[in-house]
Amino acid sequence: MLFTHIFSNKLRTMPFKCQVLHCEDTNSPRHRFPNPIKNWNLYQIWIKATGNTKLLEIEPEKVYKNMRICHRHFRNEDKSTNMYLKSNTCPSLYLPESEFTIILSDFQNVKQTNDNLLHQSSTSASTTVENIFTSPQSNCSNLLILMYFEF
Repeated sequence: MLFTHIFSNKLRTMPFKCQVLHCEDTNSPRHRFPNPIKNWNLYQIWIKATGNTKLLEIEPEKVYKNMRICHRHFRNEDKSTNMYLKSNTCPSLYLPESEFTIILSDFQNVKQTNDNLLHQSSTSASTTVENIFTSPQSNCSNLLILMYFEF
């Protein structure tokens, strides 16, 4: 009987503590930090959002593998129907107050930078390809080299 009671209490709490400063939630689902190798900027925004300076002392890969943020720090619009987070989402609810405005501005800057880079790369690529096709010396080998290096 005692064993069952202890075991059942263990199931009620989440195995990962939420890393947002002063968050005591133990019941909400948890979300992994963004992969620092794949999306360093978004990872940094999440770290700032927590207000938890101890995370800066831990290797990013360890934070990614071992730390979580609870579900309550994300807006409903940031969640898909199966309770996963949509891509490029950042925590924005119930954060340490001093960090909130910094997080939003950082997130907007990253999003704007990504949009600009996408626009620039598509514009640059189409202009370069157009120049190759209109150039009198244009040939297939030039186009293949261009595609290899620019795309």
